[in-house]
Amino acid sequence: MKAVADAPARRPHKGAPLEAFSRTEKLIAFCRVLLALATVAIVTADPKQPSFAPDVAIVVLWSYLLYSIVLFTLVRGEHVRQERVGAFSAAADIVWVSVITLFTERGASPFFMLHVFLISSVSVRWGLAATVRVTAFLAFAYPLMMWVASRYYGEDLAVHRAHLVRPIYLLVIGYLIGYLGEHERQSKRKLGLLLDLTSVVRRTPPTGRALTQLMRRALGFFDAQQALLVLRDPDSGRYFTWSVTRRKRHARVGLRITGDDPYAFPFAAQTEGFFANDLRSGRRSALCYDVITSSISRRAVPPDLPLPGDGAQALLVAPVLIQRTLRGWAVVARESRKFTRDDLEFLLVLVGQAAAGFETVRLQAKAEEVAVLEERARIARDLHDGFIQALAGIDLRVEACKLHLQRDPGRVPRALDELHQAVDHGYREVRHYLTVLRTASREAHDFGSTLDRLAAEFSIRERLRVYLSRPPADPGLPTSTAYELTQIVREALHNAVRHGRATQAVVKLAARPSHVYLVVRDNGRGFANGNGSIDADGFLAPASAPWSIRERATALGGSLRVWTRANEGSEISLLIPVSGGHASATRGGTDDRTAS
Repeated sequence: MKAVADAPARRPHKGAPLEAFSRTEKLIAFCRVLLALATVAIVTADPKQPSFAPDVAIVVLWSYLLYSIVLFTLVRGEHVRQERVGAFSAAADIVWVSVITLFTERGASPFFMLHVFLISSVSVRWGLAATVRVTAFLAFAYPLMMWVASRYYGEDLAVHRAHLVRPIYLLVIGYLIGYLGEHERQSKRKLGLLLDLTSVVRRTPPTGRALTQLMRRALGFFDAQQALLVLRDPDSGRYFTWSVTRRKRHARVGLRITGDDPYAFPFAAQTEGFFANDLRSGRRSALCYDVITSSISRRAVPPDLPLPGDGAQALLVAPVLIQRTLRGWAVVARESRKFTRDDLEFLLVLVGQAAAGFETVRLQAKAEEVAVLEERARIARDLHDGFIQALAGIDLRVEACKLHLQRDPGRVPRALDELHQAVDHGYREVRHYLTVLRTASREAHDFGSTLDRLAAEFSIRERLRVYLSRPPADPGLPTSTAYELTQIVREALHNAVRHGRATQAVVKLAARPSHVYLVVRDNGRGFANGNGSIDADGFLAPASAPWSIRERATALGGSLRVWTRANEGSEISLLIPVSGGHASATRGGTDDRTAS
């Protein structure tokens, strides 16, 4: 696999989200103050004096209380860097606990109270591994410190059996607290990774860079050496395989594109994730978990099956599912440590969330692309029904002027005047349309008055007698709906004149609370049936309807029907829902009337 990038690997994100690290330090600092107060109170109220040098012991206790208050003030006011205060305070607590334990051996010793607080704070910060190391150090240092002190102070600090038993108790308590702290820490890390996933998905499109970034974070979380992501492009059918290999502080990123799936897992179903912790020949087996049915089963892995992960001893694999359809695989490989069911469960959640997020972004991009195409189609319809028609009218008037020059020159001035009016009208329409494109919405005119002006325009200019029937009151349609209906009427009347040679037309508009019904009928020659697109009842096939009218009806969610009969005219009827769901819309495509 050819590497396309070789860059230093970023350290895994150790901080928990939403300032959780800061809250943890503030809580620990507050508990330290309470512990110091309790220690001073216990030693002061105890009738027995400290082991030796009582005056020095009291000074040590009050100094510890003062130190706790100062540190709490600094942390509470966020005057120190949260990244460093944890390590500093843990080291200081080890020193304070050792000194206080040395001076309070007699009487009610706060030994376990001090040590349990220190172990708990380390467990909350860094988990099990750090807790075990600190506990082991305390368990070894305590009897050693007592033995060294007894060599100098004799009978005052004699070594006895408690100095050997307490470290054993301390080791047991440290492991239990560390185990619980590790569980809490892993939960915070999971939450932090999921929150980071959400931010990455929202911030970047589903590109290779975003996928590589998530793979690096997954490597840091699982403490693994290699991660693979195999995705099938639904458009081209090709497989894209991203690989991230981490070595020390560097990560090597590779991409390979193939026509076939580079890794097949025939022993696992498409909805199953699995992990295999022993990849040696003859001992291969995988624990499979079905995402859909939640069933778990162990299956043998074929010995000759090529598996991802060069030199890996353990594999963790999760399917990438989009609406229960397999789109690829996510693989995490380790060279030593084994995976657990908890690792598989979290990888399935992580992959599922990432797949859903990236698919949402991809669909949003597709929706934006479709919206752009729809807007371009709308502009094309507007130009076809407005500006193109105006140019066609100008062209006819120019031809008429040429004929008048040859046959009747006296009519040329009037024809030129009409041509000038047509040009001026077209110019104003174009200016108005450009203004509409620059504004967020179209101007809200009275729909009934607009139809009246449209009927008068065709009656005067095209000599088409238009009979208009509409409600006396404006139906109160949305501006965009009224505009589209106006353009449909304009296109239908224009087709009736240009293609049907009609002399009369009827436009009828009826409005109901749930829908609007529009009918445009003319007495022209009707549509031709050259391709057999008219059925026995005289209805035109949906794909043969005028494309401009058809697309506008579809955009409104309406139902379009076109009736025609040779030399008897045609009728366009449109049912538009005003509220509720969309009605069934016609689809398909031709340009205008097939013939006339």
